[in-house]
Amino acid sequence: MSLIVLIGVTGSGKSTVARELSERYGLALLETDAAVEARLGASMHSLIVQRDPRLPDTAREEADRLLSLDEGIVTLGASQPLDPATASSIDRARANGAIVVELSADLSAVSRREGLGAPRSVGLGAPRSVLTQLMKQAREAYASVADATVDTSERTPQEVAELVARACKLASDY
Repeated sequence: MSLIVLIGVTGSGKSTVARELSERYGLALLETDAAVEARLGASMHSLIVQRDPRLPDTAREEADRLLSLDEGIVTLGASQPLDPATASSIDRARANGAIVVELSADLSAVSRREGLGAPRSVGLGAPRSVLTQLMKQAREAYASVADATVDTSERTPQEVAELVARACKLASDY
């Protein structure tokens, strides 16, 4: 068995698919966000909103720690593969046999999953436009480290997990 690393934008299904794979194959579920929260004693939401100065280094260190393991399913935060140090950690993990799978989703699916269709003040700007630009930048970084990409837009978590398992040779192709 090997290390499976799931990357993708927020709302692409990383946590949901990781839980499905963990249960299905008895692999440890290793989420960098959860590791950061445990280490800093606060939720990711509050760490981000409060702009906690410890967050970037802690996220980088936890990603590096989890990516150095031999087995399990690691989920990285959406922006982590964009960080050069974390991208290097991903490359080292791949050199040691890890398989990196990008979970992609179109804007419509991400917007639906993240509740961006809800009414909001016009003072908040155009979140879909901002998200579109962020997704484009992220996809470029993901392409440089991913071994495979699975589109989650119109698939159930179980279907995505099956495709990830096939890409990682956990399940047969037939």
